[in-house]
Amino acid sequence: MKIIAIANQKGGVGKTTLTRELSACCALRGYQVLVIDADPQGNLTASWVDSSIYEATLSHVLIEPEAVQGFKREPLTLDAAVVESPVTNLDLIPADIRLARFESQPDYLTHRLRKQLYEHAMLYDLVFIDCPPQLGKLLTAALYAAQYVLVPCAADAMGLQGLSDLSFTIEQVRENVNSELTMLGAVINLYKPQRNLSAEARAAVEQAHTLVGYVFDTNLHDYSKVAEAPSQRLPVVLYAEKHRAAEQLWSLTDEILERLQMDAKHLSVVKG
Repeated sequence: MKIIAIANQKGGVGKTTLTRELSACCALRGYQVLVIDADPQGNLTASWVDSSIYEATLSHVLIEPEAVQGFKREPLTLDAAVVESPVTNLDLIPADIRLARFESQPDYLTHRLRKQLYEHAMLYDLVFIDCPPQLGKLLTAALYAAQYVLVPCAADAMGLQGLSDLSFTIEQVRENVNSELTMLGAVINLYKPQRNLSAEARAAVEQAHTLVGYVFDTNLHDYSKVAEAPSQRLPVVLYAEKHRAAEQLWSLTDEILERLQMDAKHLSVVKG
């Protein structure tokens, strides 16, 4: 099992979209994939499933329930919150706004996600964690659990904004709790080839190698098909399989699998 946190505390960089599409592509490549929505906004969850099909979310796994008549209750186990996505081989741990309460929980609970993954998710080949767009206990919990960090960077003038803070947080986690945590690299997202600024932004990220470690070759362009796919509850590679956006996502997926030293498998199929 390889656990990848997709993180950038700067909003608007396409973090949730990248998590969604990469996890789906890896599942369609034949891997057993779990994707965890660790953002209280729940946008990743809403892009895959309707709230009527699940009762438990990540908040029920991470947050201690209130005592009933003086009796302490335990949180749910991770596997109790798993729901199937519309894509074969891809399961989801949903999120909702209640997850925001985790920021006020005791510090020791930041270790619970890691413990739960290693106790209840070992049958998965890959786990992707969609991190919230800010520093805090939820991000810390994801970094405690992860082996790798993947950073989406928007191809704009502010593409490096906040990366030094994220890098510092990663280094603190590495030194104090999770020595295995490795920077997998950065993905240039929302790329617009007709703008000089996009190329300049990529060059700036490449120069910041001490922060991101590696920049993947594939740029993800700012295509409307990527924004449309969640409304159809399909990944782009199935919603618009012949579009350039799908080609780029397959290319990036295979780059990431190669960097993880995992062989690409044969394409699977969507459910239903």
